[in-house]
Amino acid sequence: MATMRDVFEVLNELKRDGVVEDYAVGGGMAFVFYVETIRTYDIDVFVFLPPQDGPIIQMTPLYADLKRRGFEPHREHVMIHGVPVQFLPSYNELVDDAIKTSQPIEYEGVEVRVVRPEHLIALALQTGGEIRRERVNLLTTATDVDEEVVRELLKRYEIAT
Repeated sequence: MATMRDVFEVLNELKRDGVVEDYAVGGGMAFVFYVETIRTYDIDVFVFLPPQDGPIIQMTPLYADLKRRGFEPHREHVMIHGVPVQFLPSYNELVDDAIKTSQPIEYEGVEVRVVRPEHLIALALQTGGEIRRERVNLLTTATDVDEEVVRELLKRYEIAT
């Protein structure tokens, strides 16, 4: 039976093979690495894709490679070992920074790159919504968050709280 470990191995293979330049697990799944389990449906993976011509980001090479590996798209996700994974090309400077500064965390013997808690907070506040604010509160009370880094991120990326 496939596990989350298997999904993370695929992410690392995508990076190793140059299908994505880099990645970082974000969204609700990233919170799981820092606090008690929260309910989340999928794994959000922020990615840097290899350079492309033109202004429109093409996900076709990524999806074609995943299909070659036996993983099929399903709506906005790709089912990897039965787990819905949503690949999100970096869409702003905060996400760029979150990917670049992500930290490797070991999960069942596999290294997985995960967005740091300070960036998770900034991303959640930038996106907005009650659920994300609840997650921010959970994260700030359950783990060591560098509040100075959070303040700096909010200021740099002009995120109102």
